[in-house]
Amino acid sequence: MQLRLESTLTFEQYVTSRGWEEATLEACPLCPPGSCHLHRLGTYMRKIPAVGYVTRYYCPEQHTTFGLLPDCYASRVPGTLDDIEHTAARAEASASVEHTAEELRPGEEGDAVTLSVAVAWVRRRIAWVRALLIVVAGMFPDVFGGVRRGSVRAFREHLGTSRVLVALRGICARHLHALPVPLGLNPRPAEARARGGSANNPSGRTR
Repeated sequence: MQLRLESTLTFEQYVTSRGWEEATLEACPLCPPGSCHLHRLGTYMRKIPAVGYVTRYYCPEQHTTFGLLPDCYASRVPGTLDDIEHTAARAEASASVEHTAEELRPGEEGDAVTLSVAVAWVRRRIAWVRALLIVVAGMFPDVFGGVRRGSVRAFREHLGTSRVLVALRGICARHLHALPVPLGLNPRPAEARARGGSANNPSGRTR
């Protein structure tokens, strides 16, 4: 299960500071306080955009592993929220998806792919971001009612930040279980819902 590790760090800052070493889950989000043997279970690796790690905890009573996903990381897809947003923003301002693909996945680089593969890569990220922004605007009409739906630029101007997806993970914290990739986290089990916890941090004790 993924839990949100609230953090303002960029991916570079998280890796440089080895943020996974400081990540802590103080109580199991599925068990009554002090009733289980929650313990740290090391880390798992994420390789994109570069090697980094995510802290894991394990509850033997629930047979459940918890990954403390910092806000810089995309959920359930490779990469970071900032990089995915950057791709969607570039495409939004570009003359064509093909042009964006050529800019972001140039053919002369060592890990180059064909143009068709690069275009598909860009289109996936456009689709993720647009769908997410439309869903969020519908969930918070009082906050985003006047914002052009699906537009990265409009959301950036409205929120006053170039890190819209990272900001939305905080704004939507209690609804992350219901949101699509790359923002939403794993659905909550019924036990966590019954306790009334938030999707990102049911116990309120992750830091």
